[in-house]
Amino acid sequence: MQRVLLVLTSHGQLGSTGIATGVGLQTFASPYYLLTEAGIEVQVASPMGGQPPVDPLSFGDGVETAALRRLSADREAQGLLEHTMALAAVDGERYDGLFFAGGHGGMWDLPEDESAGRLIGIALSANKPVVAVCHGVAALCSPDPVTGHTSLKGRRVTGLSNREEVLLGRHQSVPFLLQDRLTSLGAAFEEAAEFSSHVVVDNQLITGQNMRSADQASRTLIAALSRS
Repeated sequence: MQRVLLVLTSHGQLGSTGIATGVGLQTFASPYYLLTEAGIEVQVASPMGGQPPVDPLSFGDGVETAALRRLSADREAQGLLEHTMALAAVDGERYDGLFFAGGHGGMWDLPEDESAGRLIGIALSANKPVVAVCHGVAALCSPDPVTGHTSLKGRRVTGLSNREEVLLGRHQSVPFLLQDRLTSLGAAFEEAAEFSSHVVVDNQLITGQNMRSADQASRTLIAALSRS
């Protein structure tokens, strides 16, 4: 059975605002169900391990999904969320692919997490797929501790656009604008209409623009795994 590591943020506050943030729960629920139903084992990790915080933007009119409603009644999946592995303890060689979920919290801890950079470097050097969606794309800003560089230079990527961050009203609270940071690190940023599903594939690197891209990114990962 193939195995994918689903990585979530551990950061729960929007800067110094006192406003709660965390993982965008749709970007956990979507890959979890699509991958498991495709016969792929999913394990879950976060920088700190344990229960990750959940971004309140995960809920409300227009954002709740069928997968998210299913998650609310799924004790097995909730148990995985409550007991995530600490990222530093993860053996990257054991996984056939990585999936970095979204949520504003990832803008703080994922780009600074050495283990995230290590796992991305291991996967890409072994030609294994690495997927990141929405703010989870910030993990790609973490350098590989072996090379000291990110995997972004010359790569085609997407992620939450500057315009989308402004429309969410959080552009002045995040530590940086994701589109700007990706571009500054040498990536070729591509975007579609605001809050539409949009996925960019550059060899084994698969990125989704926003949380609505989680289904498409998950299916793209499944297709990549089927070819490996």
